[in-house]
Amino acid sequence: MQDIQKCVDLQIPEQLPVFCLSQEFDAKYCGLTYADYIATPESIIRCQLEVMDSFGWDWAWLHIDDTLEFEALGVGVKADTNIVPATCDYLPFDCETLSGLDIPNPQTAARMPLLLEAIAGLREACGDSKCITGRVAAPFSIMGLLFGIETSMYKMIDDPDLARDAIKFGEELAISWGLAQIDAGAHAIWYGDCNASTHMISPAQFEQWALEPCKRVSDALKEAGAFVFLHNSEERVAGLRLQALTEPSVLSVGPGLDMAIAQRELGGKIALMGNVDPIGLLTDGTASQVAGETDRLVRLMANGGMILNSGECVPREAKPPNMHTMMDTGRKVWGLVCGRR
Repeated sequence: MQDIQKCVDLQIPEQLPVFCLSQEFDAKYCGLTYADYIATPESIIRCQLEVMDSFGWDWAWLHIDDTLEFEALGVGVKADTNIVPATCDYLPFDCETLSGLDIPNPQTAARMPLLLEAIAGLREACGDSKCITGRVAAPFSIMGLLFGIETSMYKMIDDPDLARDAIKFGEELAISWGLAQIDAGAHAIWYGDCNASTHMISPAQFEQWALEPCKRVSDALKEAGAFVFLHNSEERVAGLRLQALTEPSVLSVGPGLDMAIAQRELGGKIALMGNVDPIGLLTDGTASQVAGETDRLVRLMANGGMILNSGECVPREAKPPNMHTMMDTGRKVWGLVCGRR
């Protein structure tokens, strides 16, 4: 935790934190279908302990899936053996539906307790030796996850007041869900707002619709004592600059942007993490290619304020040697460049 805090404070850590968005890979590595992985808190805990031991990651990333809190609100969810559960039926986007929604109780609603119990079990097992990381969607993205992205975009034009009310509900939901995970033992919250990346909306729309609600949730979760890792899968500098204004603890950079550019634009202003390519390198690349890119990234990170991570989710098909190479190279190069202080 001290090394992560140093990164957040834009200082040089003793040991560079190394993360990986590897949950789908983790399940396969442990011989589990994804359905088996998320069947019980115990299966999640066992798997995460195994991969942290095998690869040495400095966190347990407990994303589970994007639907836990929305399934509790009536959104239809489709699950398959090796596919992360996903939405199949959105709610109608109208005043009647929105006014009928109540914030679900995370302790009892649908599958929400699954994540809370996994967090609690891993915190008990690991203490503060690993960063136990839960997850929350940001308010703008919640609107799309409840009502559908296309419908939400039209509502922003056709009924902006209703869209604002939906985003406000999302803000309340995100804070409630995030605080429940922090109470369960999460050190950090992975804060997802991919629907608000500049792939999806313009910078002007981000400022109008997403920035302030995102910041209010980030502030509330930080005030509760958690690190907030904001991830929009952003690959444009203009988007990163705006997302930095929401003041997360760390801003995650998507795999399509050179980290050197992100560092030049935002280094010394906000902590950054990323951004090893999970497809081009960890899945389709060679170990030597992974080593080369990891070496380059770690040398960029030597001035502090940065965390090594994959830039996006790592698929089941990623190569275990490549995953080991990312960690091993990260540790080795950090030792060579910075040494242990």
